[in-house]
Amino acid sequence: MQHRTQSADVVVIGGGLAGVSAAVAAARLGSRVSLVTNRPVLGGNSSSEVRVWVVGATAHGHQRFARETGIMGELFLENQYRNPEGNPFYWDQTVLDLVRAEPNLQLHLNTDVRIVTMQEPADGEESPSQRIASVTGWTMGSEIETEFVAPVFIDCTGDGLVGHLAGATSRIGREGRAELGEPWAPEVADDELLGSSIFFYTKDAGRPERFVAPDIARDIRDTPILTNRIIRTGDNGCNYWWIEWGGELDTVAENEQIRDELWSVVFGIWDYIKNSGEFDADTLTLEWVGSIPGKREYRRLLGDHTLTQNDLLDQVDFEDTVAFGGWSIDLHPVEGVYAETAGAQQRFSNGTYGIPFRSLYSRDVGNLLFAGRNISASHVAFGSTRVMATCATQGQAVGTAAALIARDGLTPRELAGQALPLLQRTLLREDAPVIGITTDDPDDLSRRATVSASSALDAISTLEHLGSGERFSLDRDVAILVPVAPSLDQITLLVDAARDTTLRVELWSTGKRQNAVPVEHLLDGAAEIAAGVGVSATVRFGWTPEIEQNAVLVVRANPDISLLLTEGHPYGLLVLTAKHASDEVFDDHIPRSRTRRSSTGTPGSSAAEASR
Repeated sequence: MQHRTQSADVVVIGGGLAGVSAAVAAARLGSRVSLVTNRPVLGGNSSSEVRVWVVGATAHGHQRFARETGIMGELFLENQYRNPEGNPFYWDQTVLDLVRAEPNLQLHLNTDVRIVTMQEPADGEESPSQRIASVTGWTMGSEIETEFVAPVFIDCTGDGLVGHLAGATSRIGREGRAELGEPWAPEVADDELLGSSIFFYTKDAGRPERFVAPDIARDIRDTPILTNRIIRTGDNGCNYWWIEWGGELDTVAENEQIRDELWSVVFGIWDYIKNSGEFDADTLTLEWVGSIPGKREYRRLLGDHTLTQNDLLDQVDFEDTVAFGGWSIDLHPVEGVYAETAGAQQRFSNGTYGIPFRSLYSRDVGNLLFAGRNISASHVAFGSTRVMATCATQGQAVGTAAALIARDGLTPRELAGQALPLLQRTLLREDAPVIGITTDDPDDLSRRATVSASSALDAISTLEHLGSGERFSLDRDVAILVPVAPSLDQITLLVDAARDTTLRVELWSTGKRQNAVPVEHLLDGAAEIAAGVGVSATVRFGWTPEIEQNAVLVVRANPDISLLLTEGHPYGLLVLTAKHASDEVFDDHIPRSRTRRSSTGTPGSSAAEASR
């Protein structure tokens, strides 16, 4: 057995995407970083050991243009290049390569931190603040005990273990409704949690394969599963996200029991698929079954601000915003897979929401920050902030903060106050996922740059040439999202009209600059159209908002009109259709639509041109 001491500027405990992002962010800013994780691979729940899909603010397309930038964005792009088929082992190596590329970062895999040593109070200090002096980890298989010493520590363990051992205030379970004024909270606080999950993968062996169920397999015909859940032979991995259990237990203390129960469900489902006679599964076999429960919830460490349901749904503009999310508030029944109700209750905000720095450091341990599912959020808000790409945005924020704290001798609270502009300016320089924040950075050369183009498209003069020949019948409302900077004078659409008629278009604001949904009705416009083919219809608005923002043009249904569709899919354009002609709820695309960008840089839709 060996014992050693390692000194660093920043120690990150936890190798999920939050911890990886925190460690890389701090290392890139010059800090000496120790990244310590108790697993043999990086990625946490996204790794090949658990295989949860990485999701975030885009919310499977509900929040358009919300893809994370920064370190998480790098991982998305690199994985898309290396691993278009989504091989989980290739993903492990993509994350590992990101970490090993940083010369300032030392990685410690298979190292379980279980000891936290606090600093002794200074001589004459009457009210010593709690501060971590070191954490100690045991590297399995190597018999090495390492004490990690640093001025700043980041808890990305998910379960909040380091914060707990350091005496940081934390919360487990659900707050009562009156405590934070959250409509989705229970009337009375309790200790219920979201459960854990284990997934499985299958493959076609190309020949008949039998399955003899192990003794642990549960007969799912005796459970609510067949009534309340969907089982399909083509589904794998996170398609079975609803294989969840343990929310009524202590998800840490009873982790072994939870794993065994989840195994019984997985093998019970597979036994039913293979042997019930209800599925065409003769040649299918199990390729992989997880051994580690993917844990959703345990401790939430408390900071100077606790994010709430209302913060997310109201999209509160925090002065100290350093990250963002957009996943729905996604809460599951405590009974998990055995619930008689749906597997999830979801509520989306109108767009992305900000995460304040004050929710990412401990209110009572002076050198502890955190990122991931253990941040300072209520149980309801945590239902959104817990997804991994959002955790990664938090990780980049606290890694950046930790580097500044270590360099300048600050506390997290001081950085959140007097030095907040420094933190946000640094995050923006590093392409971090921050929305709605601008800073006056004297070193930002783009403020003095000019942009030129080799050519431009005069959209109005060439509009009649852009129709692809495809038509979209205006049998339902259509909405076109356009950025307005600085004004929206008019919109022109190319249409076919069966008879003389009126085209009606409404102008709606989106409520927040980052949103892409109609929220407030502002103006009505109309154009009289003569019967004909390829008729240009111009509706004028002359609207200049106080600040640059998105707007939605709602083209009302008219059975006498068809919109001409254009070629191409230019960036920055969003077109929505109502599900039915009478609805004011929009889908996220027009089937087989074609879109393009206008000469002014604001987008058109169908054969449309929106001018400033």
